[in-house]
Amino acid sequence: MKEIGIIISQLSGFTTPSRKIEQYETDGETINFFLTKALRDIRDSMILDLGSGTGFLSFACALAGAKFVLGVEIDKNALIVSKYNLQKILEIGYEIRVSFICCDVENFYPKKKFDVCVMNPPFGIQKKFADRIFLKKAFETSDIIWTFLSKDSKPFVEAFANENEFEISQYFKTKIQLKKKFHFHKKKTEFIEVDLYRIQRKTRLSFEYK
Repeated sequence: MKEIGIIISQLSGFTTPSRKIEQYETDGETINFFLTKALRDIRDSMILDLGSGTGFLSFACALAGAKFVLGVEIDKNALIVSKYNLQKILEIGYEIRVSFICCDVENFYPKKKFDVCVMNPPFGIQKKFADRIFLKKAFETSDIIWTFLSKDSKPFVEAFANENEFEISQYFKTKIQLKKKFHFHKKKTEFIEVDLYRIQRKTRLSFEYK
């Protein structure tokens, strides 16, 4: 998994990040942590990445053995970077199946469900309830969800998942590295604590996930 994190770390991030929609890249170390937990779900699966940004999570899933990954992103500039990153990975010699579409997550209605939804969505800091919009769409499109959310969000996630016939099956504490992107950032690099969740549909047979 370390090799994947290194590859992701060498890709291009946001050229014109938007504070409004909380655009930050998922760093290589966090990607590695995510893959150690989610690999069994990702391998040989059809993956949906909501709010895919410049494609870091999408590419990580593809490199880890996903059958196909679709990234959904509203920002056209981010999609341009995603396609550049895809070409870079293909030129290195990796064969992966990843596509991206430009669409508001709320207006995304796939014809078929995906096996797994992965996402590092807005946490609702700039736009209240933005995280709910992403979770709701994940519930509509997949039986298993892997998502980063804000620190200490478990009570909200448990309640919201239960309302939609889902449940938390795994829960981890981790950190995301943030590089200075906006004028109000004081440091070149800082780490923020986040929660990582595995959420599954209640009607799905549960199993011990290690």
